[in-house]
Parts: sequence; structure tokens; C-alpha cells
Amino acid sequence: MSDQPSQRPESGQAESPAPPGFEPPRFAAPSGSGTTSQPQYGQGGYGQGGSGQNAFGEPGQYRTPYGQPAGPYGQQPGPYGQPAGPYGQPAYYGMQAEPKTLSIASMVCGIASVIMGWILLPQVAAIITGHMALKREPAGRGMSIAGLVLGYLCLLGYGALWLLAIIGLTIASTTSGSGYTY
Repeated sequence: MSDQPSQRPESGQAESPAPPGFEPPRFAAPSGSGTTSQPQYGQGGYGQGGSGQNAFGEPGQYRTPYGQPAGPYGQQPGPYGQPAGPYGQPAYYGMQAEPKTLSIASMVCGIASVIMGWILLPQVAAIITGHMALKREPAGRGMSIAGLVLGYLCLLGYGALWLLAIIGLTIASTTSGSGYTY
């Protein structure tokens, strides 16, 4: 159920005739100074060999500039003699990614402090690794800031909860031993 033909033209079927009134485009010389420049010093143009060979090669074969061998599947080689990538894409070798280990650790500890903050250890770890990551890893700035924010907020929140619990237990233990009975 697609719009593409079921058989390709090279499978032996004749192509359909051109519609009535259709005329293929004609070759027009490029506009410019009107003079044609000939290659100087007996050199051929780009991609043409100077050894008397056919400039277009044999049918089905691809010629490459500078005598480089053709890539697999008839692809042209990439720029600067690099092998062509899959699907005709040029090969690209980017920069190596910068490490973000401390930033990731800070963010993970910040998220862990939200879940199990009563321990108070993940908050301290998130704050320490977050500050270290800000100094050492500029590429992971967002993750380290997220870890710092979560670490400080959870330290403040759970720290206040621990403080209230300690105050409450202290008050409860001192008032229960005083001997007031109802």
C-alpha cells in the first residue's frame, strides 16, 4: 500500500513514454565572459585523467579525483582521503565528551536526599560534590547546580525536621518526669 512502483526500471521493464507536449531540457552554456577556459599545461580538468582514458570511465564505475580508489558500494571517498561513512555521509570525528562524573554524582545525591533525607548523608554528599563539580567541570554545570539546590533544600527541610524532633523529644522527656498527673 505505497505510492512507489512495485518494480524498478532496471528490472527489464521499459519506461513509460513521455507525456504529450513534454520536451527534455536543452543544454545551455554557462553565462559569463563568453570565453571557454582550457586546462593549462596539459592537465585535465577535475576528475579527468591525463592518460588518454575516457573522462567518464566505464559504465557503472566511478572515478575519483587524485587517483584515489573508489569507496565500497561505489561511494566517493570522504574529504581529505577519509573513507566514506555509511549511506554516503562524510566521516566526522568530533571532540571527546568532557567528563561529568562529579556533576552526575551531585545530582544523584540530591535526588537521593529527597527520597531518604532523614539520614542527612546524601545532602552533605550532594553539596560537597556539587561545589567540586562547579570548579572542575564546566560542561556539567546544570547537573551540579541541580544537585546543590536539592542538597541545600533537603538539608534545610530535613534539618529543621530533625531539630523539631529533638526539641519535641526533649520537652516530652522533661515534662513526663515532673510528676504532673491529671
